[in-house]
Amino acid sequence: MSFFSSFRGRLVTVLFALLLGAQAATYVLISDAASKDARRQVRERMDETTRTFQESMARRASELRLGVRLLSSDYAFASTFSRLRESKDPVTRETLRSALQNYQARIGTASFLRLSSLDGERIADTLAASFSESLSFEKSLIEAAENSDALEASSVEVLDDSLHFVVLRPLLMPEPSAWIAVGFPLDASVAEELGRLSHLEIGFLLGGRLLVAPPGLPAGDWVRAISEAPSVAGSDLLTVSIGGSPYLVRIVAFPGDSGGAARVVMLRSLDAELAPFRRLERRLLIVNGIALAASLLVAFVVAGGVTRPVVALSKGVSQIEQGNYRARVPQRSRDEVGKLASAFNRMAEGLEERDKVRDLLGKAVSPEIARELLSTGVELGGEVREATVLFTDLRGFTAFSETQTPKELVMQLNEYFTAVSTAVEASGGIVDKFIGDAVMAVFGAPTIAADHADRAMAAALAALRAEKGLNVKRVSQGLPPLQTGIGISSGPLLAGNIGSPSRSNYTVIGNEVNLASRLESLTKETSYRARIICSDATRKALTLPLPLRDLGEVTIRGKEHPIRIWSLDLQPNRVE
Repeated sequence: MSFFSSFRGRLVTVLFALLLGAQAATYVLISDAASKDARRQVRERMDETTRTFQESMARRASELRLGVRLLSSDYAFASTFSRLRESKDPVTRETLRSALQNYQARIGTASFLRLSSLDGERIADTLAASFSESLSFEKSLIEAAENSDALEASSVEVLDDSLHFVVLRPLLMPEPSAWIAVGFPLDASVAEELGRLSHLEIGFLLGGRLLVAPPGLPAGDWVRAISEAPSVAGSDLLTVSIGGSPYLVRIVAFPGDSGGAARVVMLRSLDAELAPFRRLERRLLIVNGIALAASLLVAFVVAGGVTRPVVALSKGVSQIEQGNYRARVPQRSRDEVGKLASAFNRMAEGLEERDKVRDLLGKAVSPEIARELLSTGVELGGEVREATVLFTDLRGFTAFSETQTPKELVMQLNEYFTAVSTAVEASGGIVDKFIGDAVMAVFGAPTIAADHADRAMAAALAALRAEKGLNVKRVSQGLPPLQTGIGISSGPLLAGNIGSPSRSNYTVIGNEVNLASRLESLTKETSYRARIICSDATRKALTLPLPLRDLGEVTIRGKEHPIRIWSLDLQPNRVE
């Protein structure tokens, strides 16, 4: 038997599978909870970053607006502008540029100042000459400012391939006479500072252009992943693959951008966010592996403790099945298994006792009677059977017994009874009882046999042959030979348990029993010269041809009418 087909193997497998399943389920639940918690933390961090960036942008925009408002209301600057705006002299233009630079320094956060006519033509600015001429953003802002109640507009613009937040306001003299534009840069330093504070990767987009990329990320994968994401995801988190690693992404509109083309991209590597859990996960796997190995060892011990008494019970049952009723199993506990072992031992004791009773019963009565009693019980009563009764008796044994000691007498009787019992049982009959030196045998009860008369005749002949063999031995020992007379009668008999409720015997009673006993007595008559005498009813019940000799009619004590009797006269078996 293989380990896995044994009860112990199956029990260990079930325990191990349950534990492994519980650990796997725990791992999955923890992993799912960690992933959800990581996403929650990233979402909260992005929410906070969005608020922080909005507040920072609002603060800087407020500073710019305040500076622009001061400049637009400054009488000295307005007077200077009024004197110089019509002049084409380069020196005059440079004087205006210098004034703008002074005001830019006073604002502090401004990256440039620009002065444009009401129709959007550049007058002067603090920008580098290399791109000042090509820069044109005023017209869209002017239109937005003219449509606002405050005559003010703001947007995110590209300046020298970098983003700038620009605020536009009219120069009042006291009526609007020009437009003042002021801006501050939204470059990589802003994104890095914001990323450092939030532990996120920050990037800036304008339309479909990537102007500020998060540091350390492959630009191609980054742009491709972001281009496939929605334009503005609000508070939703997107999961994209960048460089083969999962990233959580949120895309929001730039605060203060009236055009809405500028976007802020916030990214966080999911692997980096889950790194603490992965470390914990590795430790947990090691601990779980150790626990699993220890649990497997414990499962073996527990399974052994459970299966050991079961195996002992199985072996005990096998021994009982083989007839060893002395088999016992140890009782090591008082639980259900211990109670089962105790019940098994009591059952074995009962079977051993029953086997002893059956063995003793088989010696006290014939095996057929023993089986009959064990199957039907010992209730008093019986039933009528067609059967044959056989009586044997030893001639002159009473006088011979007076010359023997009781022990010697018993030994010789047992030897004789053994020979007769063997002959009876070999022919299918049962020995009903031993009466002194006589034997009473029955054929056809308790086991029904249609040829009961034939069986009785065969048993009688076999008994005489056995007697002949005993006599050879007895003569060699100086003992007188035995001589047996046999009477046989057939007919209806009452067979059953006869006696009292406290003690009973299985036997047969009826006229044929008495007649068989009387016929056995007639074998003592020398005139008959017969060793076996049977009734006419027995002769009629025979199915096999036997050499019977008619002895005529005889009056039997207890019978109203004479009966005809016969002798079985087989010359080879006669013992005169």
